[in-house]
Amino acid sequence: MNLPNILSVLRLFVTAFFIMAINAGKFKLGLILFVVQGVSDMLDGFLARLLGKKTALGAFLDPIADKAMLVSSYVVLCFHGIVPLWVTSIILLRDIIVPGGYLLLYKLSYKIEMAPSLLGKITTTCQICTIVYILWSDTRTYQDSFFYVTALVTVLSGIQYMARGFRVFLNKDRVYL
Repeated sequence: MNLPNILSVLRLFVTAFFIMAINAGKFKLGLILFVVQGVSDMLDGFLARLLGKKTALGAFLDPIADKAMLVSSYVVLCFHGIVPLWVTSIILLRDIIVPGGYLLLYKLSYKIEMAPSLLGKITTTCQICTIVYILWSDTRTYQDSFFYVTALVTVLSGIQYMARGFRVFLNKDRVYL
């Protein structure tokens, strides 16, 4: 296991500590751990490219560590009544449907390669910014507009990925999802 892969595994442990920090009401520590997660995500990708250490394991671990942190952030903050259930439900639903569709197409022997879309990247950025904003807010008074924007782009990117999946299903050509 190379250094970038070790960083991806460590991010999974950081996620567990993040959950414990939030459950203990230590939001500033949660914010620090969330930022550490983000920095290590950028670092492992940078090191993998710089050192020529891109691996199949890394390609598998990296998105799992990313989703584990984001999804657990929304779930634990929802559990504490900070993030509305409807926002968390939209994020969870998209994060079940999109990879589920990918796995179904793969299982049916379709030639597909996952590649994030611009809208998918915007969605991830909005989801991250919403969590950072919530954790940064000392007063627990924050704008609901963050939730609406995050939910909207999450739905739109989910629709976009589903449309891509249907095109692959209909054409059975190699397509980037």
